[in-house]
Amino acid sequence: MAVVLECRNLRFTYRQVPVLEHISFKVHSGRFCAILGRNGSGKTTLLHCLNNILTPDSGEVLVHGQDIADMGQNQIAQKISLVPQEHLDIFPYQVIDVVVMGRAPFLRLSQRPGPSDFKAARQALDFLNAGSLALKNFNQISGGERQICLLARAITQTRHLMLLDEPTNHLDFNNQYHLLSAIKSLCRSKGISIVATLHDPNMAALFADDLIMVKNNTIMEQGSADETMTKKNISALYDIPLGIVKINKQKKLFFPESILSEPMNPTKTRNEEDKGDH
Repeated sequence: MAVVLECRNLRFTYRQVPVLEHISFKVHSGRFCAILGRNGSGKTTLLHCLNNILTPDSGEVLVHGQDIADMGQNQIAQKISLVPQEHLDIFPYQVIDVVVMGRAPFLRLSQRPGPSDFKAARQALDFLNAGSLALKNFNQISGGERQICLLARAITQTRHLMLLDEPTNHLDFNNQYHLLSAIKSLCRSKGISIVATLHDPNMAALFADDLIMVKNNTIMEQGSADETMTKKNISALYDIPLGIVKINKQKKLFFPESILSEPMNPTKTRNEEDKGDH
């Protein structure tokens, strides 16, 4: 299996304060790699170092064996797309125009997108079951719908590597599963490698192939989801005692032990409460 992304001994500081140290890992083609860690652990900073938005103090980031430090921004954009956690209102473009912006790295200066570019944009929206949004004003749709559209733009931009910063952050329960299922399908059907920061370890347990656990400015654990998603590791990562609930032979979910140990008292009916009052 080909290595799409390799991070070698990356270090990043902010105002001389270490944010990331000794970060080394590989991402293989067609794999969904989730980055887990508590708030402030450096997950977003790591994503920004991976596509050269931020410049590490030391270390290397290689895409298909090439150091991104030797690549121009346009060349990086042809190989790596980023879906940020937060997005500001932009000019009142239609959604289809926002999605087709993903083709910008492949266009010459002043060149306009052509029919093939718009076709790719529509196919990306359709893949995410969001084709009905194509002609809507991007600024007037919900935050969750915007996130889906930005993912469609990332699909339109590259088939190599996608970086997603909390992709389910603005989504309701239904759309969280829909989006992560679509991400998993991108890996399987199109061979795209995806690195995504996630808050919820249960979402990672259900969908991720590989995990990187970040704590105290460095990688605490990494490996396949099956190997690393243990009660010991997740409890240590989030500093809370956790228990496991198995939902089938392959899948398990994590919950605080304090919740799992609480007795389950059935709710009394009104008649039972009335009898108890006499």
